[in-house]
Amino acid sequence: MDKEKSILNSTNRKRDLTRYQDKQWVKKLEAASGKPVIMRRSFKNVYLLVDCSGSMAEGNKLEQAKHGAIGFAKEALEKEYSVGLIQFSSGAEHLLELQNELTCLNTKVESMTASGSTNMAAAIKIARDSLADKAGKKVICVITDGMPDDKKATFEAANELRMQGVEIMAIGTDDANKEFLEELANRKDLSLKVLRDELERGIISMAKMLPQTMDSNHGH
Repeated sequence: MDKEKSILNSTNRKRDLTRYQDKQWVKKLEAASGKPVIMRRSFKNVYLLVDCSGSMAEGNKLEQAKHGAIGFAKEALEKEYSVGLIQFSSGAEHLLELQNELTCLNTKVESMTASGSTNMAAAIKIARDSLADKAGKKVICVITDGMPDDKKATFEAANELRMQGVEIMAIGTDDANKEFLEELANRKDLSLKVLRDELERGIISMAKMLPQTMDSNHGH
């Protein structure tokens, strides 16, 4: 009995020491970077790629996309995904690295404005580079209202992503091309074309299709 207690105490001490070392490491990191460090190893990552081309200013398409992106992120965070954000128009911009804070995403989403053309390939390449060294489940969700500037370059970038094991989802408004969306996504059921007034709801429905993994407590 005493031996069992001794082993238990030893195990608890080791666990406490590991926690202490983790905390010290986090403090060092925070001191070096000047930023808070979130201790949560995520093995599920998703990037939202949002079309901010000039045509997204028509009607309320961009507002629908923004609200949808926030709703998607909420759902993804509940499924323990880290969420990143990339916007694309004539070029592409990495607005937010993969992280677990909805407030940061809200701010970045609200900053998006519509102008320019549709350089989807550039956005997919940013996602490809950002996800290259990530383990576990990797997904991107492309939100668009039309065809990309360069269809060939877009498919080439998408194929490179697929070779990394990344799952591609695609959602478009009624003025997007259904066949293009289906070809861009990994599977037909991961593509969706909706009326522009249904875009927000459609984007959130895509989040419900995000794959769950067996070990949901991993990294806690």
